[in-house]
Amino acid sequence: MARQRLMTMQEEVAQARHSQGERVAIVAGLRTPFVRRDTGFKSSYALDLGIMVTNELLSRMAIDRQQVEQLVFGQVIQHPDIPNPAREIALALNMSYLQAYTLSCSCLSGIQAVVNVAGSILSGGIAVGIAGGTDSISNAAFSISPRVVHKWREIFNASTLNEKYRLFRQFSWRDLKPHGINLKDYMTQLSVAEISEQMAQQFHISREAQDEYARHSYQKMLDAWKIGLIKEDVMQSFPRPYVDFVVSDSLIPAATRENYYSRFSPVVKKDYATVTEANMPKPVDGAAAVLLMSENRAKSLGLTPLGYIRSYAITGNEIWQNMFMGAAAATGLALDRAKVTLDEMDFIDIHETSASQMLVNLDLFRSKEFAKNQLNRTACLGEIDLSKLNHLGGSIAFGNPRAATSLRLLIQSLNALKRKGGGLSLIASSGLGGLGAAMVLESE
Repeated sequence: MARQRLMTMQEEVAQARHSQGERVAIVAGLRTPFVRRDTGFKSSYALDLGIMVTNELLSRMAIDRQQVEQLVFGQVIQHPDIPNPAREIALALNMSYLQAYTLSCSCLSGIQAVVNVAGSILSGGIAVGIAGGTDSISNAAFSISPRVVHKWREIFNASTLNEKYRLFRQFSWRDLKPHGINLKDYMTQLSVAEISEQMAQQFHISREAQDEYARHSYQKMLDAWKIGLIKEDVMQSFPRPYVDFVVSDSLIPAATRENYYSRFSPVVKKDYATVTEANMPKPVDGAAAVLLMSENRAKSLGLTPLGYIRSYAITGNEIWQNMFMGAAAATGLALDRAKVTLDEMDFIDIHETSASQMLVNLDLFRSKEFAKNQLNRTACLGEIDLSKLNHLGGSIAFGNPRAATSLRLLIQSLNALKRKGGGLSLIASSGLGGLGAAMVLESE
């Protein structure tokens, strides 16, 4: 009986609805511009970006900050001196009373932060919380191997200069070289490019198809900026050293032209390779945050939410083949829990880990074999209407600040629904480690 009650509660949480019918409202969302490494945010740590966007989000809302009860931030590229940036954000904003913690969940860290705050609201633990994500590739920490650390200890502990010198001569130049952040999957030691290449080869995705997909992503993003559809998602930023404003994402107009892509060589040095830096997202710096409330609290404060969480799913899948199929796998669960179909979505925003990953996932959505073998479904998820897919551009164009990426999807999708006058949207992401996330959003 107790197990049955637990399963019922878990299903209610996954459907993002309290047992009394109350929903989790996403009241507001905001992000910084996403800018290329070593440019506009080169002097700002991920913590600085997190403080900046959270402060701006709260400054735009007519609520007492004391109402906020929880702060959860995602971060993928972690700094050893700042193990819990969420807590540091709370302290910097004079909100020391907040429960604040940081999580890391690959490119779906932002969605996971939202899910955690939503879970706290649905359980009755809090009524108001902030979920965010922040990452800085420009200020990623360097490290040296444990072998080198142990060798230095031996040198310092040696009793004679001759012994110290003998030990020091055992070093190679490679030992003394600092190591940058490792953005590979730990278990397989495969990079995003290598995994994307693996999927491209298995599903026979050509270089031309990938380049064309990337070009469309850039074209949609640039068009959206030109007509002002992205502006309300993004705050004007004034980062350290407080000299220049950063007001927009890093734009690459040349990427809308076909001849732009021919100049790039494949990342994997093989004759058959097809994945290049041009048909993958570039690493960028950025942060995002969203304000969540119980539906009743939002109404009592006279706030009109951007939308509500209808359902969500976080999944894991095989890592040795098709590691980035998580978006399709999680979508099946999220749609089932929301009791809706893919055709009912007004917008579909999926994180573009790479062009090949997206083209493979499009195949998986319409594959009966994938539905049967991986999702235990009798029918495929459905054919994605490309006019609904990443209609304002995707991660290939915007760049990938990892922990903030899935929050860009959420903010962008909800603002699009608001402009439309309401409806349903799906956001989804795959990630390293064979992780997947999907969320069905509704707006009125």
